[in-house]
Amino acid sequence: MTRRPKSSRHRINIHRGYSVDEVARARGVAKGTVRRWTKSGLPSITDQKPLLILGEDLVEFLAKRKAPSQRCSPFECYCVKCRAPRKPLGDMAEYIPLAPKTGNLRAICPVCSRLMHKRIRCDALEPLREVLTVTITEPISSLTE
Repeated sequence: MTRRPKSSRHRINIHRGYSVDEVARARGVAKGTVRRWTKSGLPSITDQKPLLILGEDLVEFLAKRKAPSQRCSPFECYCVKCRAPRKPLGDMAEYIPLAPKTGNLRAICPVCSRLMHKRIRCDALEPLREVLTVTITEPISSLTE
């Protein structure tokens, strides 16, 4: 029976000091990333070489950086560029059926003007049409057809 490796969060001991290289290996990131973290607010001991980062400070810094998950309301799509749920520009969206019971809702972000997508069920389309103008398009045929 093989054991699953511990996540990198569990590899950080809060009672220990780490060098930039050790933090990079424990978190699976580049050393330059850890140096950028220290410039952007990760507390470190800089009066000696090598630079030391306390485990407790690292765990706290990474917990603050983790963004809370955001759920979209039924009338919103998630914009990847803005990293936030947004109501479509002009209250207009396009529905593309992908399977008999599901499809993709496609709209334009009102902030950055990029495409937003959201997977929805067919039965959720009617309540959505009360708030948004939804155009139903034909699915794009695949190359194998």
